[in-house]
Amino acid sequence: MTLMPEGAVVVKRIALAAVMAVAVAGALSSCVRLVQNSFDDRHEVTETVSTVRLQNGSGNVVVRSRDGAGSTEVRRKVEYPKDADKPTGVTHRLEGDTLVLDGCGNRCSVNYEVTVPSKDVKILGDNSSGDVTLDGVASVEISVGSGNATVRNVAGVVRVDNGSGDVIGSDIGGEFNGKVGSGDIRLSKMSGPVMVDNNSGNIDVEMAAVRPVRAEAGSGNVNVRVPQGAYRVEVEAGSGDKNIDVKSDPNASVELVLRSNSGDLTLRAA
Repeated sequence: MTLMPEGAVVVKRIALAAVMAVAVAGALSSCVRLVQNSFDDRHEVTETVSTVRLQNGSGNVVVRSRDGAGSTEVRRKVEYPKDADKPTGVTHRLEGDTLVLDGCGNRCSVNYEVTVPSKDVKILGDNSSGDVTLDGVASVEISVGSGNATVRNVAGVVRVDNGSGDVIGSDIGGEFNGKVGSGDIRLSKMSGPVMVDNNSGNIDVEMAAVRPVRAEAGSGNVNVRVPQGAYRVEVEAGSGDKNIDVKSDPNASVELVLRSNSGDLTLRAA
């Protein structure tokens, strides 16, 4: 075995330390470049708003209803790079009775917090990157590219398509249709029919009424809890255990379908 001279070892250590220092400096430089400016503002929309449409490229969106509010309030936080000019003007607009929430361009994000004065407002549209929280509205039809989607206290139909992130729903009166590429689906106090499809992640559904449920997972566990009632049950597990304590009634009009290619299936009655 050939031994390295002591001086060479010292030189090697110094060189390694220099490389590490450069790497750390580069990382810190990247962090500095990512530091952003931001500002907050508030706007009041006095016109009637019956629909809110999401067209935000990047940023979180919260829309909630508040009884007694006389107008629609739009609060926002705009974030942009330190080496860029401060964005000017508003990023929302009215198209008839539809309030449109736009983005602010490349390398810029808008976080919205909108309060509407009525629970009769419909929500639709897309949010490319960021969490979406909707509470106390009439109906929902949204697509999220990346981020969690939370929907609560909705009397009507809810449709959510999420590429990457969780879908959370509670107190939904109408039909719920959810699709997730990667993330979990968690639903509670569901009074309408439920149809959910999850490519990679778990599904957990708690029903508040005797309604149809179709829950399908590519890879993940499926857990469904239903009230006492008559159900026609169909379960299919490619690789996983089946824990079913709801008896199937072939004459029942309400169907429960649970499927998972890889994961456990659990069906319980309250």
